[in-house]
Amino acid sequence: MENKNIVPNGNANGVVKVINLSGGYILPKISESTKSRNAYVEYGIESMDDFFTTLIKRYETSPTNQACIDGCTDLIYGKGIKAKDKLDLEEYLYKLTTNDEIRKIVFDYKLFGNAAIQCVFDESRTKVINFYHLPIDTIRAEKVNDEGIIPGFYYSADWSNKKIKPKYIPAFGQNEYEDDVQVIYMKRYAPGKFYYGIPDYYSSIQYCAVEEEVSNLHLNNILNNFMPSTIINFNGGVPGVEEQVLIENSIANKFTGTTNAGKFILSFNDNPEYKTTVEMLRPENLHQQYDFIAEESSRKIMLAHRITSQMLFGIKTSSGFSSNADELKTSYEIMLALVIQPFQEEIVTAIQGILEFNGIDGEALYFAPLIPFGFLAEYMDDAGAANAKEMIQNPNADMPDAVAAPADTTSDNPNEEIGNVSGPENTGEQGT
Repeated sequence: MENKNIVPNGNANGVVKVINLSGGYILPKISESTKSRNAYVEYGIESMDDFFTTLIKRYETSPTNQACIDGCTDLIYGKGIKAKDKLDLEEYLYKLTTNDEIRKIVFDYKLFGNAAIQCVFDESRTKVINFYHLPIDTIRAEKVNDEGIIPGFYYSADWSNKKIKPKYIPAFGQNEYEDDVQVIYMKRYAPGKFYYGIPDYYSSIQYCAVEEEVSNLHLNNILNNFMPSTIINFNGGVPGVEEQVLIENSIANKFTGTTNAGKFILSFNDNPEYKTTVEMLRPENLHQQYDFIAEESSRKIMLAHRITSQMLFGIKTSSGFSSNADELKTSYEIMLALVIQPFQEEIVTAIQGILEFNGIDGEALYFAPLIPFGFLAEYMDDAGAANAKEMIQNPNADMPDAVAAPADTTSDNPNEEIGNVSGPENTGEQGT
């Protein structure tokens, strides 16, 4: 906080003290810092190694952002990974890992745009015997080698504590091992980034911060009995600089902060002409400004997450649909195809790679989607039970062509031949 003394028009008869509360805010610029002496690459905002912690804070303090991330995670994970018509493959998968580990991988990939899988090998290092979720905020990439490959990663439970020495873990597929462990690192493609990815909602980071500040503002207003901003004028002359600072600090200590709501000012004056005056600063339509900011922030966050309808997360909205069911069904289908399935594909592909390393074909693996019962009934009515099952188990496969309607066998012309006339039923011949 910065103080500035301003003498208007060069007149020393009055002094206005302006308190600059904060500077401007721009969308944080993320950078991969490779110029340090560290063997790993820092990932942060303006050369700070704080990008992952920033995303965690935006998740914890923005209600809309948290709802979007949790809701998308639920839709991506669905009912877990299943194996199409191969129960033995599914059983094999869950000998290597658990549903809980897969769900954590899904959550990290949505929240951070990055995810890490810790693979544990047998003694011969020819097979993966287990794989687990590794918290992505504990991982930093090693600098690229001469072949253009990231050979490994560094792990630390707390990167802010420089006393903790990071542990090195080789990347999956390398010849090196650390306690029979290697790491698979997944990242979403991001222009200008090589070592790390960024989440799909990154453009809404500012609006997530706005939601946090608006909630803080409302809470402080409540704790301060909605006291508006004020100007306190002391009309007994301009004191010296040291006395000004003393008065300013005294007022700040007594009347600012969330615990000082409801206090009053007691002023003693020798002359009514020199009485202390207090002027309230009341912005016009303040409640409307807050409503607009809150709604706009929520809308932009959901737009960045590509949420097709707030109703998917239980928030009722007005729309041009004839019914809520129509809006839900259409929104669900669009979001499933454009947002959810791409996430599922990338995660399943990584897990299939682990199985293929063990010599197991994992092509049949898929995320079983969460489909409302009413929608499932419609799918079965429209496509038939068999096709509906195929759509669920293999959502990206081409569906079989619709069965052509039977040809019209009626005709007004008795001499017209219809269909195949070579058979005995159409020529009058008797079958043998």
